[in-house]
Amino acid sequence: MKTPQFTTYTKSAGVEISPYEKRQEGKPREGRISLRFFKLESGAQQLRFVAEPWEGFELFRMINKVFQDGGKETLTHRFEGSEGEIVTKLTVEKYERANKAGYALVIQRGDESINVAATAGHFLYAAEFLRHLSLTEAWVEPPGQVNRA
Repeated sequence: MKTPQFTTYTKSAGVEISPYEKRQEGKPREGRISLRFFKLESGAQQLRFVAEPWEGFELFRMINKVFQDGGKETLTHRFEGSEGEIVTKLTVEKYERANKAGYALVIQRGDESINVAATAGHFLYAAEFLRHLSLTEAWVEPPGQVNRA
């Protein structure tokens, strides 16, 4: 089976956007969207942002707003881990350096941060791909087929 996936790279990092399946024992499986940020160096930590389908659509909206108006937009996730509250921020931004404009997707969790610059085409394609996944991943396993894994 083919899996839809979009990956964009810089010289030192990348982000992979793909469907994801949320599984919890005793609960129905649900569709999600995974944004996996990674560094291209050996042994580097990866950071994953798992978005609900509506958040995929929100990211589509945020990317288009930033493309049109500049600035940046952030989506924040908070959850309780074994070491207390864990906050993950996913930011989409338009930046200007040395008289050149560019776009980026940035993830930050604690002291870890991965910044993936993108061309206008990759930035907008990521938005459109997230919009597509926001619809295709809006599913829940039917009752009676609860995952036991």
